[in-house]
This record gives sequence, structure tokens and C-alpha cells, in this order.
Amino acid sequence: MKQAQHLLNLPRLAAFVAICEEGSLSKASHRLGIAQPALSTTIKKIEDDLGVPVLTRHARGSVPTAAGRVLLKSAYEMLGIAEATLEEIGTTSSDPEGEVAIGLPAATSMVLAVPLIKHLRKSLPKVSLRVVETFSGYLWNWLQDGNLDVAVTFDRVSIPEIVCLPLCKEDLFLIGNSKLLKNAPDHISPHNLYKFPLILPSRIHGIRGKAEAFAASGKGLDIRMEIDASTHLVKLIAAGEGFGLLAKCAVTDELAQKTVRAIPLEPSLSRQVSLGIRRIKMQNPVVARVVEEMQHISADLIRAGTWPTSDT
Repeated sequence: MKQAQHLLNLPRLAAFVAICEEGSLSKASHRLGIAQPALSTTIKKIEDDLGVPVLTRHARGSVPTAAGRVLLKSAYEMLGIAEATLEEIGTTSSDPEGEVAIGLPAATSMVLAVPLIKHLRKSLPKVSLRVVETFSGYLWNWLQDGNLDVAVTFDRVSIPEIVCLPLCKEDLFLIGNSKLLKNAPDHISPHNLYKFPLILPSRIHGIRGKAEAFAASGKGLDIRMEIDASTHLVKLIAAGEGFGLLAKCAVTDELAQKTVRAIPLEPSLSRQVSLGIRRIKMQNPVVARVVEEMQHISADLIRAGTWPTSDT
């Protein structure tokens, strides 16, 4: 077998990663600005040198084989180390410098965004932040596409291109206008959830699937409205236009003002909250510091009860 430095050089690894992420040679060719025959030659060289196929080609594109998945995970790590090395060379002071793109789900953003941004501006003053707020399904896709470096995710596990670090678990509740829920039962079961017309996000987001699974043993869901805009969703619920299935962090202000009530589900319905980080960014010193700070500020908010979780 050829020496590793010739076998697994960075341009080859970058080409392989692009093909896996795009799902086809043609899309990877467009993304990299490299002719498709040249990419095919690169993959053939990798497979010839390794002695095993790393991609399975089919009519709809290309996917990594078992050996390819092993190579993909390591490729992210090796490319990440290379990027981190360049970052460290350019950062000689004790204060990290660079840009980090952070994604926050709309619900989590209600309790995390302002404390996090204030904290990062103080602890990492030379780091330029780009903070994006939207529903979690979009954030996961943008994280996979490389448009974000780190994002808070729900019910996700590590994959070759993304590492997931658990933060906490959150319970979901039936949320509705306080007057409309004045005579509601103490708990909502799959058998009486249908009585509450719901406003839910579309199926790309995990909470929709959870709601459907919860109601499957009962009489199903009465979905009156589908909306992928968190601020308007909460306002509509508070105004009595429908009910929602949300974590308490999404309606902390409304709960404090007693404009809405949160009724527990039985059996309880929870979700795992994690930090998703692009594996290629794990060795980046700036991203690593931001992730560390995000873990610390999240833990502080949870301990203080500001971020309601399953344990608070």
C-alpha cells in the first residue's frame, strides 16, 4: 500500500467529501469548479489505492459504501485539523479571532439567544458571530450544507459530518390561551388531544412527527393551521386561535404573564436537546471555544431554572 501521505492527500479527501455531501459527481463538480471526469479519476485513484470501493453509483447519484463511511468520518477530521492549523497560525494572541455561524431553534432562542450573545461578546470579543433563528429542521439541513458551524438540535445523533453533544431533555406541553384552558384536564392524553385544534409546523420539523406519534394510539390530531414562523405561531396560540405542542422555553414570557397555560402530556413527551457541530470544524480553535462557552451558559441557565427542562 502506498504511503499514507500520498494515499490520503487533502485535495482527494475534499473531493470525496463534496461528492458524499452533494450525493452526485455532477453536483460536486459544480460546487468545486472541477470537471466531472477529473472527479471520477480522483475517486478511482482512491479506490485503486485502498483496494476497496468507497462509493456506490446508482441512477440517482452516489452514496458511500461501508468503507466509504469510515473514510468520510476520518476525512472530516483530517480536513478539520488542516483548517484548525491555519486558524492557529493566524491567531497568536490569547483572544481567538474568526467568524462563527450559530443556529438556534426559535423555541430555544427565547431563553438562550440574549444571554449567549452577551456572554460571547464579553468572553470572545474578537470573534464575529452570525446567529440564525428558525425551526430546528431547517437548522439541521443548513448545518449539513455547511452554512452553519454549530446549532442547537432536537432528537439528532452524530453522523459522519456532524457531531452531536447532549445538553438536556425538554418536556413538551399542550400550550393554549389561559381562558380557553381554564377548565381543561390536568393532563392531556392521546385520547383527548383531538379535542384541541392545533397550530403546528410542517413535517420537516421533528415536533410534527412527535405529535403524530403521540396521537396515534388515540383519535389523531385536529390540525387547523400549519405555520413555520415561531413568533407568529406563539402569538396565534396566545390569542386563542389554536393550541400548540411546545416546550415551556418557547413561551416563558407568556407563562409569566399568565396569558397561556402549559398542560402536561400523559405519557410525557420529551426531546433530546444537543449541540450539533460540523465535524470539520471540531478542531477549529475559535469554534471549539464558542462550543465550550455555549455549553457553560446553557448549563447555567438550566441550573437557574431560566431554561425549563425535564429535570427542572
